[in-house]
Amino acid sequence: MKFFCQQLQKTPMLFVFALMIVFFGFSAVASPAEINQYAVVTAIGIDKAEMEENNEIYELTLLTFVPVAQQSFTEKYKLVNGKGRSISEAMDLAALNIGREVGLSHLKIIVLSKEIVQEGLFKFLDYLLRDAQISASTKVVTTDMQAKQFLETAQKLDNESSIKVSEHILFNSDYIYSTESTLETFFKGTFGPTHTGLMACLSAKSPDEQTMPTAASDMSSGAGGEQQGGSTEEMITQCHVYVFKNEELVVMLGERDMKKVNFVIGDYSNGSIVVRNITDQHFDNANLTFEIFDKSIAYHIVYQNGIPVVSIDTSLTLRLSEVEQENKILQENVELFVIPENVIDALKKKVTNSMAEGIEIMRENQVDMADFYTVLHNNNPKAFHKFLDSLEDPEDYLNRIVFKVNVRIYAK
Repeated sequence: MKFFCQQLQKTPMLFVFALMIVFFGFSAVASPAEINQYAVVTAIGIDKAEMEENNEIYELTLLTFVPVAQQSFTEKYKLVNGKGRSISEAMDLAALNIGREVGLSHLKIIVLSKEIVQEGLFKFLDYLLRDAQISASTKVVTTDMQAKQFLETAQKLDNESSIKVSEHILFNSDYIYSTESTLETFFKGTFGPTHTGLMACLSAKSPDEQTMPTAASDMSSGAGGEQQGGSTEEMITQCHVYVFKNEELVVMLGERDMKKVNFVIGDYSNGSIVVRNITDQHFDNANLTFEIFDKSIAYHIVYQNGIPVVSIDTSLTLRLSEVEQENKILQENVELFVIPENVIDALKKKVTNSMAEGIEIMRENQVDMADFYTVLHNNNPKAFHKFLDSLEDPEDYLNRIVFKVNVRIYAK
């Protein structure tokens, strides 16, 4: 004991360490394990419920993962609901229904119903944004159905449905028909100089709405012939991209319109282009499908009489992937086929027209989805702001900019 006291005098930190063990060690052992305290939420759905006593009631649907401590951990996913006059109250009631604290550090997706979007989604997201546990990479989407119903459908498809839906959005954002949809990208656009935010809208297709048979439907039709061209299960699909301006929903863009806009933005890495009715020495009234193998886009800006002239230079490397024609079979190997000049001209015209239509969509709705504001500001701040000051309505700057489109097509 005397030796121990001498050692404490020589090394006082050892004494501090011993006190920490006494005060905190036993309390840590006595506290319950975190896995028995939290329900891990992987997806949240927000809906409007029926009014009660002239008060708006909101319904929160949580897709939760409840860890169970056994010899090996098992995963149990379930949907839990809570209703309240605010999102905070609904969250508290949902936690009471679970019997555990709600943990949002693993949240992967937030689903908002169309009614919530039309009412004004920012006051609903504000509560979630104040939670420091939520990652900026969390996916946020709308749905054309009830968010509760959407999550129920997603859960039927797979227990880890929040992961699958997030992967679906990430996959779509790589293609020319869609856009990325996360809290970070949405609020970066909404609270940036353009005040324009994009959000994907998802839906769950019923078997009657599906046109392509799946492996399950083929097997069932072979056995009993009950399914003809339809799937036995619902599936998640993207239906629109919602465009917001100053926190209000401005326009809903379908896949074709979003493709035109993305040709201007260049925010994609995959997709396809179809040119129709090609007739020459190789083709007879053929429809040709080209896959986008690589792309690049650059903006070149000059000012003429104080007005910015923006040249959008787009380069696309394409690969012929499909030939559809009735009267003639392509003799050459498609993989080694050299795209003739008339087809390249048709592709240039197709892309140029699509880009012009994409710019017109942004102009008509005054939504700068390409963020030309930042491009022009970074290029020449003084000249750009002088241009804005010369306008009666600075918000209408897209209609005053002169755009020129240059397209180059390369074959692979």
